[in-house]
Amino acid sequence: MPTKPIAERVADDVGGAFTVGLAYIGQKLGLFAALAALGRATSAGLAQRTGLQERYVREWCSGMVAAEYVEHDPAAGTYFLTPEQTAALVDETARTFVAGAFQFALPSLLLTPRLLEVFKQGGGIPFAELSPEIPDAIDRMHRPWFDHLLVQEWLPGVPGLVERLERGIAVLDVGCGLGRSTIALGRAYPASAIRGIDLHEPSIEKARAAAREAGLSNVRFQALPIEQMMAGDPGPEVFDLVVAIDCVHDMVAPVQALRAMGALLPESGLLFWSEPTGSREPLENRNPQGKLRANLSPFHCLTVSLGAGGAGLGTIIGEAGARELAQEAGFGSFEKLAIDSATQQFFLLTAAAFEGGGPRNPPTR
Repeated sequence: MPTKPIAERVADDVGGAFTVGLAYIGQKLGLFAALAALGRATSAGLAQRTGLQERYVREWCSGMVAAEYVEHDPAAGTYFLTPEQTAALVDETARTFVAGAFQFALPSLLLTPRLLEVFKQGGGIPFAELSPEIPDAIDRMHRPWFDHLLVQEWLPGVPGLVERLERGIAVLDVGCGLGRSTIALGRAYPASAIRGIDLHEPSIEKARAAAREAGLSNVRFQALPIEQMMAGDPGPEVFDLVVAIDCVHDMVAPVQALRAMGALLPESGLLFWSEPTGSREPLENRNPQGKLRANLSPFHCLTVSLGAGGAGLGTIIGEAGARELAQEAGFGSFEKLAIDSATQQFFLLTAAAFEGGGPRNPPTR
């Protein structure tokens, strides 16, 4: 397939940037949701429904039609969403919901003036100094993973793991954010005890509230780094399974974090770890997912880690980078799992081949 001339690619990318901004407005002002509720509407009808100015709504509709996010019937002068568009842009319970990405992208791009300074001076932007929209945006972006994929497709990719979870084991969910992954595990496996941890206290508070609302007694949350799990008295707890989804590359000290995860596992324990699709070789990232991850990295993953004095791995470490981290952390085994995913690659590390020390007692359950 021939490559477009660079001028055309720039036009595509700049158009996409403005599309993100306009779609963000549509999300924040409820335009997509109102259009879905109305079925079909003129710009005047949509403006009346949302209480917005018709001229701006008309221009928004025009832009969204050009972006193929909204459909148009020129004869009737109406706008509407197809079922596919509704699932992607309105229905947050849908497997194909993607609109959380707008909420992540725009506030991240607004960090550009600060990034100009850290490019010159070093350091970074700590997570706590990002827009308060970012944690919720990440949760919305990843919701389809945890509502539709984690339990249904990803974990079954490890032979025998689902059966163990159904019988009841102790699970640690690292970097759980607002707790959606932890809650999905708790719902699916009521006999297992699920612990979610994350550094961000406000996210953990929301996770606790969500667990209470779900009525889950087998789920609990703590705001602390994984390394502090080793500081228990009389000794650290033991977990049969540690789950780390799309978070190790962000960590301040990823090798030490992996070492701490391994040290919490008994002989039969497993570490189920995912990283974004992509490669450390830049030429191999000339595809939509690679382009997305490579270019968001300075706006989030890289700067958040460096802002905390961390390793600054960036978003894409690839299989090769993950393998090196595992070896440095003391894991003698590393398996890339054959789980089909456009966005993530999955690795299985076993405690039996871990040489990093730590407890080797039977699990408490």
